[in-house]
Amino acid sequence: MITKPATPKPLFFTIAQLFLGLALISLSTHLALDGGRYLEALNESGLNEYHAFGLLVCLSFLSGIFLIAQHVLSQGDSNFDESFDTALPY
Repeated sequence: MITKPATPKPLFFTIAQLFLGLALISLSTHLALDGGRYLEALNESGLNEYHAFGLLVCLSFLSGIFLIAQHVLSQGDSNFDESFDTALPY
């Protein structure tokens, strides 16, 4: 089995990724809870005809979840690879 060498991510990149994920989740939560004012402003200017506000909330929430999940899954890869390598001979 060919294994690719794992390059460790710098600590700054990891912290920035987690912070950005949490910021996107908090942004979507704030927009969802206090959306009345934003929707009113978007409707007055005609910018919400394609449901731009709902898409913004959903995309920011999903982006935050994916950023955090990417970090969590990358942490578990090494443990999975080690377990898989030890299970192969059996």
